[in-house]
Amino acid sequence: MARQIRVRRSAGGAALTLTLALGIAALAGCGGGASKKAPTTPEELPAQDKVRMAQSYLGAGRTGEAMALIEQAIADEPANAQLQLFYGKINYQAGKLEQAERAFGRALELDAYLTDAHNLLGAVYANTNRPAEAEREFRTALANPAYPTPEMVYLNLALLYSSQGRNGEAISNLRSAVEISPKYYQAHFELASLLDREGNIEEAAREYEVALPAYRNVGEFHYRLGFAYFRLGERTKARESLERAISVAPGSNSAAQADELLNMME
Repeated sequence: MARQIRVRRSAGGAALTLTLALGIAALAGCGGGASKKAPTTPEELPAQDKVRMAQSYLGAGRTGEAMALIEQAIADEPANAQLQLFYGKINYQAGKLEQAERAFGRALELDAYLTDAHNLLGAVYANTNRPAEAEREFRTALANPAYPTPEMVYLNLALLYSSQGRNGEAISNLRSAVEISPKYYQAHFELASLLDREGNIEEAAREYEVALPAYRNVGEFHYRLGFAYFRLGERTKARESLERAISVAPGSNSAAQADELLNMME
């Protein structure tokens, strides 16, 4: 199972993403041989079991305890690149970007072909105002044809470009993302937002519609879709979306904007 992490918003309003993989298959090398006696404390667990427990802590929102366990696992197996990668992800989630950067860098020292670390390091660079370094890391990740989720790198690269005002390049990368993964709803939403900003309202509305399954309960999404239909002259669809914006997020800024637009349509 994987979990999306949203981080600091860019100048364009979007947010870079990464995937925090909570499966432990990649860490199967942890844990070495069996203990002579059953462990009685978390500290006595083999590294693989520490990872399992850390994942449980993360699921419960106990980030500090998860981090401590992974630190112990790293002490057990300091040359395990996957442990360093996982440690970096936890720090990234906690907003500790300096520590995350060190962990991802160490993971790459241990395994130069650990492509996921390049994508994640790029996200760190993007969120610490180092766009050139971020672009380099994203490009390095995309250069690996075996990387299983290039669509996420294309999204991160697009958001980086968007934050720099390079909207044409951002749109191109988002098109690549949705072509690879047609159900990558966040990429469809970001593509719709950029198309909307660039004045391509008809295509933007189509992309918003594709993204709908992931944004059913987001008031801002329904307001944007309704406003797009309003500008296209499709009043019935506009009204449905604007009313939905109010119902899913009453009292929000999006609801107020939707109500104002509905009043204009009377």
